[in-house]
Amino acid sequence: MAMGRFADLSEEEFVKTHLKYRPSARKVSTVKTDIATMHASRAAALGEYEENYDDLPAEFRWTDKQPGFGRVVGPVHNQQDICASCWAFVSADSIAGRWAVMNKEDIEEMSVKQLMVCDHQDNGCNTGNMYTAYDWIGENGGLATREAYDAIVPGPVQDDETAACVEDAPLKLTTPGMCDLKMTAGNRALMIAIKEAGPVAIGINANNLQFYESGIIDADSCPPAGRGIQSINHAALVVGWGEEGGKRYWLVKNSYGTDFGEHGYFKLERDTPSADNLFGTCGLLFESVYPVVTQVGDPAIDAEAQCSEGSVFKKDYYRNEDDNPGATAYASAAAMAEADAAVAAAAAAAAAASLGRDVDVKIANAELGAAPKNEERTGHQQRGFGFVVDASPGAVAAVKAASLLVAAAGVAVIAVDAVGGGGKRRGEKAPIMR
Repeated sequence: MAMGRFADLSEEEFVKTHLKYRPSARKVSTVKTDIATMHASRAAALGEYEENYDDLPAEFRWTDKQPGFGRVVGPVHNQQDICASCWAFVSADSIAGRWAVMNKEDIEEMSVKQLMVCDHQDNGCNTGNMYTAYDWIGENGGLATREAYDAIVPGPVQDDETAACVEDAPLKLTTPGMCDLKMTAGNRALMIAIKEAGPVAIGINANNLQFYESGIIDADSCPPAGRGIQSINHAALVVGWGEEGGKRYWLVKNSYGTDFGEHGYFKLERDTPSADNLFGTCGLLFESVYPVVTQVGDPAIDAEAQCSEGSVFKKDYYRNEDDNPGATAYASAAAMAEADAAVAAAAAAAAAASLGRDVDVKIANAELGAAPKNEERTGHQQRGFGFVVDASPGAVAAVKAASLLVAAAGVAVIAVDAVGGGGKRRGEKAPIMR
């Protein structure tokens, strides 16, 4: 693996500017078995699914024009530095790709800009998630095409969170649900989903991308980094698979521009999941999903029928530990205590620095991946996934930044009360980043 375009950054700088994505874990079930039992049972289950690939081609990619289909993969995007917009690009591309496959026509890009500024379930440059994006699109009644939204809100930058949210934009496609791939179904389920449904959205541990230029990132060098689902920090789009130099790989479309990797793409080893690596290279089996798509105004469809073998239809997102284990299995008491202290200090320092005054920060322990309290959105406010903020706008911004650390440690901030200046500003809610 050669050195890449981010090699001049420190690891801290790369993580801070490009790896803010957090997996969605709002409704994670509690793990009821110990880690050893989970590993044994998952390895056995995965082995059952991994036995036979005879009915699948050795190589398949939607970047090549497939017989009877149009162009399914759109251009490579280049997300802004210090903007965790990977989720929006991947969500829009997976919807557009799914529709192109369904109708055997050329892809029409969907509006990333609309997701960035209108999707109240996600957080623009402060990250979001494909699952919640699909949920919001269904709730909103649809998503506009890039062309249609840009005609109303001009500007070449798609992940511009300062753009206007236009509520009456013409909507083209909607997502009445999603097909969540079972992690226990292994590589076979992902291969079938790609071939039958189109490109699949994934969440990965992307630290290895900092030095990537070409070749295959091998499984041994990129495990999910020991914290299970909490190690997932980037969203990307799997568009196919193949073999190179005797090593099987996944072909993944990134959003770092065409000067990244292999013309904007990278390859992950397609290793057989085992007891040592249940989750695939860089944890790509943790979160793999594609949307159920229909055209706005069309009659109701059998949404579940769009889900391929090894995937589960979901109207909205929840995580089932039997199908997709690992969200809570890696937290030790010592690690949580250390995380609690670090996050409490960071959140308090950030808020205090912003306000120039004392800030009372209340922190509650939470298991890694556990579902934090869901505060319902009111008016223009975003839905909070873990804490309520009573503070000035400066404090809210500070706590949003600190929440990235909170999310990484699986610790829920319950409240931040800031007094001074104009007094308390009640009702603002800053979401924990998942």
